[in-house]
Amino acid sequence: MARVIFMHFNTETDGVYDAKIGEPIVRLAKEKGVPLPSDTKDYSKCLISVENLSDEEPTSYMEDEELDLLVEYGAITKEEAEQCQQFTISPKIRIAPMMLIKGDILVKPYKKLSK
Repeated sequence: MARVIFMHFNTETDGVYDAKIGEPIVRLAKEKGVPLPSDTKDYSKCLISVENLSDEEPTSYMEDEELDLLVEYGAITKEEAEQCQQFTISPKIRIAPMMLIKGDILVKPYKKLSK
C-alpha cells in the first residue's frame, strides 16, 4: 500500500488516502471525490505536481509520450525528460490520466512558474 496526500484541490476532500501500488491516480481521486484534472481530450489541463515522500524514490517507468507532452507543454525541460528516461524516475510534474501510484506521494495542483 501507498499513502497519497492530496493538497490544495478542495478543503473537503484534501487529505491522506491509502492506495494500491499501481493504481491510477485518477481512479483514487474519483473514488475519494478529489477534483483532480483528468480531461483526456486535453492533457495540458491535467498537469499535477507530485512529490515523492519516501526516503528513496521508487523506480517509475513512464511512456515516452508523457515525457514528450510534458516537454511540449513547458512543464519540464528536454534535459529533465532525458534524465527521467535514463534513471527511470518520474519528473515532479505529471499528467494525471497517465500516472500510476508507485509509492507515498504528495499531490498538488500544477502551477506554472512565470519567468
